[in-house]
Amino acid sequence: MVHSRFAVFLVLTALSCLCLAACNAKTPSPSPVQEKRAPDPRAVLPKEEAWANFTTGANVKAMALEGDHLWMGLPNGIIRYDTGTVDSHEVFTPASTQGGLLSKGVYTLKVDRQGLKWIGTYGGGLTLFDGKTWKTYTVADGLGDQWIYDIVFDGARAWIATWKGVSVFDGKRFKNYTEKDGLIDKWVYSIALDHDHVFWFGTESGVNRFDGKNWSSYTHKDGLGADVESKAPAESGQTAPSEPVVSALPSSESTDYGSTGTPSMHHHMDPGKKNVGANPNFVITAAVGHDNAKWFGTWGAGLSRFDGKTWTTFTKKDGLGGNFIHALAVDSDGFIWAGTNGGASWYDGQRWRNFSSDDGLVDNNVFSILFDDKGNRWFGTWQGLSRHRGKLPS
Repeated sequence: MVHSRFAVFLVLTALSCLCLAACNAKTPSPSPVQEKRAPDPRAVLPKEEAWANFTTGANVKAMALEGDHLWMGLPNGIIRYDTGTVDSHEVFTPASTQGGLLSKGVYTLKVDRQGLKWIGTYGGGLTLFDGKTWKTYTVADGLGDQWIYDIVFDGARAWIATWKGVSVFDGKRFKNYTEKDGLIDKWVYSIALDHDHVFWFGTESGVNRFDGKNWSSYTHKDGLGADVESKAPAESGQTAPSEPVVSALPSSESTDYGSTGTPSMHHHMDPGKKNVGANPNFVITAAVGHDNAKWFGTWGAGLSRFDGKTWTTFTKKDGLGGNFIHALAVDSDGFIWAGTNGGASWYDGQRWRNFSSDDGLVDNNVFSILFDDKGNRWFGTWQGLSRHRGKLPS
């Protein structure tokens, strides 16, 4: 793939330093002040160059847009970046917000139509931020669990994926759905709402369909995920990953990854449960295409498409960057994008193509994908943030 590469490393924030300093402070620090810097002409990306890379100091797990502001959720805080500048930004942590955030680990972050920020954390519940006030909901308020992985809006209600089922919040109270109601597994990672107003939930044991009254489920035996080849057994006795992978799933809020960069495999809710081997029933992310087809990213078993009747699964053999699918997104052209352990892949309806570090991506482990109305493509990775703009290569 011939592609213009121009990697500009701009420090949006030394979050690994700022957050640690704030989190270790004995007394809460004042609210963060936005850094305003005059653009540096030497750092402006030439129009003909496609790529710009930004260091964040931590893995960019989630992204959301609010006008020109790009909100990023990381394992150790939140960055609000003004994309109209070189690096004007603001950092939020539990210490800098004086306890507004209960947890420094952020897995999902959404902005609703009113501009309210919805923040799903590791162990710190659900936090709402209106630009001035922080409000956090926990299990004491009726939330299903403190660990939150996805949020989808349905009118005035928010559907929330947790490690103890699905919580629905109407602004006043929570309603919780669990295995007793029809969920195939209480560990829920993703939610998608299709064009027929049907909800789809990705769990550790397969996919659930819920139309508001009736539940149904789908697993590998129905067509979800690719067959997984057995490899050398891991220490746990389970199948070891057959390709390089950085876990998208934290074992706890404070120890997202080990010092070596390898994932901690233990499941925080069950020490005996480990996220080690590839699993076609383990669904991390879900999306709905323009044609109402449902897409489900699995843990090591590729990406599956379901049109309501037929399942089709894509893997590296079909052109995907990797078989571990961390993120899914649909662009304005209807292309499906997958954030994988081998780069960012997109599907035009006929074939897959891939952006990797060889093309300009800052890191091949892609955990979040976002498109703005200026034609920029944003990729949150293990090493930081990448922006790509311009036409896609043919």
